[in-house]
Amino acid sequence: MAGDIRALTGVRGVAAAIIVVYHFGDVQLATGGTASYFRIPFGYLIVDLFFMLSGYVMALTYRDAFAHLTPHTFATFMVKRVARLYPAYFVIGLFYIAKMAAGLSGDHLAMYSAWDWVGNLLMMTGWGLYIYPVIGVAWAASAEMGSYLLLPILMAFTLRKSSPTAAVAVLAAFVAIYAVSISGRGSGGSLDVVNGNSFYPLLRAVAGFTLGLAIFRFADAIDRLSMTLQDALVIGILVAMVAVGALSRSDLPLYLLFIPLVAVLSRDGRMAQALFGNALAYRLGVISYSIYLIHPLFVSFAVRTWRHFGETEAVYVAAACACFAAIWVLSELSYRLVEMPGRNWITQWMAPRKRDVVAKA
Repeated sequence: MAGDIRALTGVRGVAAAIIVVYHFGDVQLATGGTASYFRIPFGYLIVDLFFMLSGYVMALTYRDAFAHLTPHTFATFMVKRVARLYPAYFVIGLFYIAKMAAGLSGDHLAMYSAWDWVGNLLMMTGWGLYIYPVIGVAWAASAEMGSYLLLPILMAFTLRKSSPTAAVAVLAAFVAIYAVSISGRGSGGSLDVVNGNSFYPLLRAVAGFTLGLAIFRFADAIDRLSMTLQDALVIGILVAMVAVGALSRSDLPLYLLFIPLVAVLSRDGRMAQALFGNALAYRLGVISYSIYLIHPLFVSFAVRTWRHFGETEAVYVAAACACFAAIWVLSELSYRLVEMPGRNWITQWMAPRKRDVVAKA
């Protein structure tokens, strides 16, 4: 990440850990229903925080490059984005397929049509094209890829035009999120819209990206506050998030609190560094993408262990902790052996070179 804002990398790691716990929190009972052992209210909203963080980072990294956008610049940008997301997506997806082939998953290979396989291979499961995903949570990475394709338009209206125009873009993002929330397609909550049979997941991602871009544009207003006030703001926002999560019946207030959170963490102040820039949070942030993709593989193993050794809370918590350790180790391996080598290989061999463009011209 340009400038390496440690607090933003660290909050991504904390967010990844939260969403792992969220997905392990509800155990599907053999008799029907669920048992909640460590439920996190509105945990699905962590994905929206990822979208906002990505929007901010894209503004930080590519604002100048997109100021005079050319086909070559955009092609290079997209190759780098594919290099960032695709290697881990592809390799980890093979493990999901192997799990289905071994009969250890609720899904079966026969469920997938040719269109499903093509859509999964091209990472289009979050675009509303009726593609059944191999990696269920990968709809978010797919929707993020779709947002990259729209980034020149989003960046033009949010960063390069006048402040009133940027305000209109922000308003449009709020309208989009409200449209998602009233769509009636949410599962865990009104904004928990992930099904690839509509464009709402992609709309959710684009709205988050737009807000992330806007945060980048206007966050320098926080620099006018003293460091003490910035530290207090970090604590105040986190306390408000916990209170809203515990007391609110709607997920929209918590969604809105992500905006000032990203803004104040982007200044990388003392409290932001202490809470999210520490070594543990930062490392989790570095490997957060692999954590996100890998963790659903293990939920069923925790559930099987729980059923086999007695359906008690102690058994499930112990099984979940073992799974958390395995997820961490495999995510480190994925980052070192798949993400980074894959990123370097794709960037080296696929990125268009200016001399090639000149020669073709």
